[in-house]
Amino acid sequence: MYKVNEAVMAGVGLLMWSVVVVVVGISVQGPLIVEWEVISTSSGMWSVMVVADWMSLGFGWAVVYISSMVMFYASSYMDKERFLGRFVWIVLVFVASMNCLIFIPSLWGLMIGWDGLGVSSFLLVVYYQNNKSLSAGMLTVLTNRLGDVLIIVSIYLVSSTGQFSVLWGAGGVCSFYLVVAAMTKSAQLPFMSWLPAAMAAPTPVSALVHSSTLVTAGVYLLIRSHPGLSEAALQVLCVVATATLVLSSLSANIEHDLKKVVALSTLSQLAMMMLALSVGSPTLAFYHMMVHALLKALLFMAAGSLIHGCGGTQDIRGMGGMAAPMPLTTACFCVSSLALCGFPFVGAFFTKDLILEWLFTCEAGAVVCFLVLLSAMLSVSYTVRVSQVVVFGWPSGPGPSAYTDAPMEVMPMLGLVGGAVAGGALMQSWFLELSPHFFLPLELKLSLLLAVTVALVVGVKFSPFSAPLWLKHFLASLGFLNHAANPLSGVFLRSCSSIHKNLDQGWMELVSGKGAFRVVLMSGKLNHHIQSICFNAGIGLVALSAVMMLLSWYAAVWPPK
Repeated sequence: MYKVNEAVMAGVGLLMWSVVVVVVGISVQGPLIVEWEVISTSSGMWSVMVVADWMSLGFGWAVVYISSMVMFYASSYMDKERFLGRFVWIVLVFVASMNCLIFIPSLWGLMIGWDGLGVSSFLLVVYYQNNKSLSAGMLTVLTNRLGDVLIIVSIYLVSSTGQFSVLWGAGGVCSFYLVVAAMTKSAQLPFMSWLPAAMAAPTPVSALVHSSTLVTAGVYLLIRSHPGLSEAALQVLCVVATATLVLSSLSANIEHDLKKVVALSTLSQLAMMMLALSVGSPTLAFYHMMVHALLKALLFMAAGSLIHGCGGTQDIRGMGGMAAPMPLTTACFCVSSLALCGFPFVGAFFTKDLILEWLFTCEAGAVVCFLVLLSAMLSVSYTVRVSQVVVFGWPSGPGPSAYTDAPMEVMPMLGLVGGAVAGGALMQSWFLELSPHFFLPLELKLSLLLAVTVALVVGVKFSPFSAPLWLKHFLASLGFLNHAANPLSGVFLRSCSSIHKNLDQGWMELVSGKGAFRVVLMSGKLNHHIQSICFNAGIGLVALSAVMMLLSWYAAVWPPK
């Protein structure tokens, strides 16, 4: 008999929450703004505003629905965990922080949601409490802390103008701060090394945190504030996104860790969202973000189950032949892979096709268009390579174990299959009404199909493990960023420790907290000493006066007459 645990209860609650979001979205005609007055005094009022428009409701539903499926998945995947209840509560805090970021448009709501995501994601990454998880967690939290500082500076700059809404946007220097803060959260170059390292977290964490929530928070922030971003900031974002797209796609073709391949594919898709946003199409970026969230959560779940089926190994060179013992899991893996690489009329085909056509028609530049087309080909290549080796390949390692399809792992995957396959087609009419119409010549349209076909052949025939050693080392380390990230983190932590010791506990302590305490303490002691002397002297004078008066009286009356 199956035992209902905390994860199942949390999944049911989140699923009901997603139904409520759908009902609200159907019932509301146009944007709905609810303002809740928290504190009101004679001189002012502090209120919390909640905005429910098509963007916040759509993304909020995707986050909550994916979270519910992840909770059902975790109830089987982590059923042997001793502290499963603690894990569930951290996930719920994480989801609440994400919804705070989505629905509250004020800068203070942004800061609460943004900081809550950083803290809860750190706790989820270090859940296994080993050295690898701790190293990945420290790298994650330090990178996100840099974004937190920039968000605080942006809040100060925007609030100094009298505005407190994210929807208002920002200009000038504040635009660069917001863009860099979003780059840290969405793992863009040079802050991309934390996302592959965070794969040390449990697979349910990867399916939620690294598909639709934490990594997309920066993209969502820039989509909301896009009207106020400066042209220079968008140009910088275009260059950074293009470089991230190419590097992550190349690295995914050389990587042999299954979860890291999926993480690198997430990096490339995030870069494509940032690229679409930087060339003036935030609607297409949001469209791709929604479709990608559904298919990537499914891909992470299927990858985790396949890793279980191979005895815990994540190296695809030791995997293979999983179609026979785990048919439903491998089917979900193949469907999500096809949706990711843009197979015709499935999943991300609609979003990638529209983004590429928009780049060709908006004069983004020949170099950018070529690199994006190359990255699209590389995404097909590594997706086909991984599917061929893991699902249909002959096992070169110990082979699949006796592990078969787990019902409570397969059911959440089936709940996401529909969104991964038909999500792009169903949402196309919704987003095309908000996007400008553009036309593409037949030659360019056929070039996209030709590029996908070539990438398919390359993925099947080409073996990336035969590449030169220096190239594999360069790409596997993300351009040596992985080697630089840990030493830089160590330098940063040692610098913070030195500053804390020499400043907070040094002269700043002497002239502020501890110094003021010592001054007050010494002043009190001196005052007490002076008052003691004065009191003793006064008592002595009184006693002396009494003695003198007694002697005078005695001299006056003695000898007796």
